[in-house]
This record gives sequence, C-alpha cells and structure tokens, in this order.
Amino acid sequence: MGLFSTLSIGTRGIFASQLGMDVAGQNISNADVEGYSRKRISTTADYRYDGSYGQMGFGVDVVNVVRKRDALIDQQIQRQNHFVGYFEEVDFSLEQIENIFTEPSDTGVLHFIDKFFDGWQNLANNPADLSARTMVKTNAEILNGVFHNLSSELRNLRQAANDKITANMNRVNELAKEIYNINIEVGAVEIGNQNANDSRDKRDRLLKELASHIDYDTIENEQGQITLTTNGQVLLSPVGYRSLETATTTFSRADGTSYTNIGLQFADSNVAYQPGNGTLRALFTVRDLVIPEQENNLDTLANSLVQEVNSLHTNGYNLYGYTGLEFFNSNTTGASDIALSSSILESVQNIAAATGGQMLNAAAVNVPAGVMNFGNLPTQMSKTLGRQWIAGDPQAERARNIVHGTVIVQAGGATLAEGSDYFVNYVTGEIQMLHGGYDGQPVTVDFQYRTGAFKGPGDNENAVDIAKLREQLTMQPGPTGNSTNTFAQYYSSFIGRLGLARNEAESNLETREFLIKQFEEHQDSIAGVSLDEEMAEIIKYQHTFTAAARLITTTSQMLEVLMNM
Repeated sequence: MGLFSTLSIGTRGIFASQLGMDVAGQNISNADVEGYSRKRISTTADYRYDGSYGQMGFGVDVVNVVRKRDALIDQQIQRQNHFVGYFEEVDFSLEQIENIFTEPSDTGVLHFIDKFFDGWQNLANNPADLSARTMVKTNAEILNGVFHNLSSELRNLRQAANDKITANMNRVNELAKEIYNINIEVGAVEIGNQNANDSRDKRDRLLKELASHIDYDTIENEQGQITLTTNGQVLLSPVGYRSLETATTTFSRADGTSYTNIGLQFADSNVAYQPGNGTLRALFTVRDLVIPEQENNLDTLANSLVQEVNSLHTNGYNLYGYTGLEFFNSNTTGASDIALSSSILESVQNIAAATGGQMLNAAAVNVPAGVMNFGNLPTQMSKTLGRQWIAGDPQAERARNIVHGTVIVQAGGATLAEGSDYFVNYVTGEIQMLHGGYDGQPVTVDFQYRTGAFKGPGDNENAVDIAKLREQLTMQPGPTGNSTNTFAQYYSSFIGRLGLARNEAESNLETREFLIKQFEEHQDSIAGVSLDEEMAEIIKYQHTFTAAARLITTTSQMLEVLMNM
C-alpha cells in the first residue's frame, strides 16, 4: 500500500459520489412521473490483501444501481386492478341502463302505463264518446312507443358492448406486444447481472394497465423476463407473444330481427378465450347476462299487458256490437314489437268498451247436400246460421254474437275464404254467400259465439274491467300458480333489483379502489421520490465528493514532496 493506492481510493470516492449525484438528480427530475421508482446506488467497501496487515481498504466499489420497490405490493395492486376493471365497467353499464329506464320520472314506462289505464277509466265514464276512445288509442300508441324505445336502447347498449370488447381486445394486444419488447430489454441488461431499472418501471406500468383489462399470472426467470398466462393460456413469454382476435356469431330473435355476439380467441390457434376478470369479463357479463335480463323483464311486462288486455277486450263488444276483436296485436313477442291490432288501427269504434258473455264453441252446423241449393237462390242471398238453414236445430238460437274471425265454412271438403266466398255479419249471425258453385254439396260451418247480447253503445262494463287491470295481480305467479304482483309492482321490483345491483357494484368498486389506494400509499413510501430526501442525498454526496477531492489533493502534495526529495 502506498500513496498511489491512496490516490486510487480518492478517485473511486469521487466517481462514487459523482454517480450518487447523478442518481439523485435523476430521481428529482422524475419525481412527478407516474410509476417511477426512486433509485439508489449500491456500494460496498473494496479491499486488497496486504502481506503485513491482511485485508486493507481499497476504497468504495459501486456494485449496482437499484430501484426501491416492493414487487409483492405490485402484485397485490395488479390483483386488485382485475376487480377494479370489472366492477368499474359493470357499474358504468348499470348506470347507463338506469338512465335508459329513467325511473322514477314522467318519461318512464310506469308513468305511461298509468296514463294508458287512465284512458280506459275515462272511457268507462263515456263509453260512446269517440274522443275518449281516441285517447285510449293514443295512450296505447305512446306506451307502445316507450316500449319500443326502451327495447331499442337496450339493444344499442348491447351492440356497444360488442364494440367495447373489440376496442379492449386491441389494447390488450398492444400491451402484450409492448411488454414483450420490454422483456427483451430487461433480459439484455440483466443477463450481465445488472439491473434494468427503468425498463422494469415501464413494464410494471403496462402490467398495471393490462390488469384492468384481463386477469393474469406472471412468472419471472433469472434474467428478469416474465411469462404471462391468462385463463390457462400463455399470452407472452421471453420468446414471443400471442394476439387475440374476434369471432362473430349471429343469433335470431323472436321478433324476426337478428343480433351478433363478439367472442375472443387466440389468433394462432383459434382457441376460445374467456377472461376471468377485468373489463373484458365485465363486458361479457353485461352483454350476455345483465342486458338480456332487463330485456326479458321488459318483454315479460309487455307480453303480460297484451295478454291481459286482449283477454278482456276479445270478450267485449265494439260500438257495432261485434265481439272477438283484439286490442293489441296478439303476435307481439315483446317490447320491441308491441302494437295495436289492425281493428283498433282501423277505427276507434272497434274498441270494446261494452261487456260480453261467455265464449263457447258451437258444434259444427252441418247443412246437408241439397238443402242449400245456391244455384236456385238469388245472388248474395243471406241465410242465418242454423235458424234458416236447419229448421229446429238447437244451435239456431246460439248463432248470434259470433266471435270475430272464428267462422270456418267448408263445402265439399274444401275450406272457403271469408271475403271472397262468403261474408259474415257477426252480430246477427247471418252469412252471405258471394257466388254460386256449391250446388248439391254438403256445407259445414264452425264458429265460436258469445252468450249474452250486446247492450248498446252506453255499456261500459268491459272498459271498467280493463281499467281495473291496473290494480289486479297479473304478474309473477307464485308457488300456487296465482299471480303475486300488479304491472306496476312487477316493473318496480325489477327496477329496484337493478338499483340494488348497481349499489353492489359501486360498493365493490369503492372497496377495491380503497385497497389499491392503501397499497399504492405503501408503495409510494418505498418507491416514491421525496425531494427533501434527495436534497439530503445531494448534500451527502457533495460532502463525500469534496472530501475525496481533498484526499486526492493532499496525496498529490505528498507525492510532490516525495518526488522532490
């Protein structure tokens, strides 16, 4: 050991202090950069063996530059981000559904159901008034429009979920590619036993974002490179990464329309991919479970309304005394296509405000061959079913108040067409054959009829019965088969369940966000940059630099004295 060794010790001290200053400056410069981890130089005392004194100090040795970060906390944050991504998307979607239903408000379906039954109540007070009948029809059309709009908005929301699935998939593919590239950087640096600190910071930021989209597990090798698996499949590894792609399936609805579902699969193998958590999982849940449940609830309400109103309306009489007329189109499949019947669209006088009797099936009226010699009758000769065709037949008095659309006339085994072969007066029970050609052929007439005669346009009993549907239990059959809810109660119950589901999603989201906040605060206490601490580091290295420089200066002076001796 000698003065030259002392010079070396001072020089190494200067270099270590200079590097420490650089690291502290880097920390200060990146104090506000998200995901940045503060760095510190890792130093150790260097030494040499001396024959006289054993190990002798040889200055400071900078081993590495290390980042201050707890990897286990990062894993906890990533795990909670899986849930945050899921509940955030579910909460957002439930909020959109709540906005679609707009309950409670004057624009919601419940308000217009009340207006619909208000119209029937008003008609009950004025059964022959055409303006009251027009109001019933108008309220029904408005209610139908509300149903149509709700159904359309839910379907649009479902399509939007498909679009968001595609967008999130594209981002997952981008993140997988970026993480793979950083994997290469990390491996190239750390294969030489150095630390790829900034690359690791960047990779952690990308992994945190990826965690909000999908759930995954990671394994790190000796070179610091990770292998990431999701749903049992490798998404990326040190040797490559895989991309996801969409797969489209088309389905048909009961109303004749169709819709598509977007699925995910790995592009290189076509193996289906279903994330277990994260935003993508939430989008599948919303699209395939949450929205269809609301659509089904809405369809059930619309179908029940159609069924209950029609069951009473077809039993009543219109202003002409006709019965068997539908109010709603019985071909309705749900909220998307609920509509008024053609009879109501044709004339408000077809609204059946008057009450009717019980509907029965008449036994077929058989007219023997030769009894109806149409060729010898005047053109368009009218005959009353039973009374004039078959004298003394017990069906004769029943052949009145025939239910609209139930008459089936057959001649010689062939079914004739109403309107082209015959005409029926449903009030009087008369049939008009519109042309000859059935001479000598047996004729069979089947029909349904209503007991009780039409009481006249002032009868309001059927309108009263339909108005009372508002308060009757018509929905949700219980264990005994009896309905347990009114229309309003059923609607309010599923809107209430929607609200509870959103509250649950909000609560879960808040819990997970709180946990992440706690973890991040703990991580910041380790990895975050404190300007006060960095200033202290600068002062420390300033002093060590000055002291090392003084050591070199003093040693140089000593060498100069020695050289001049």
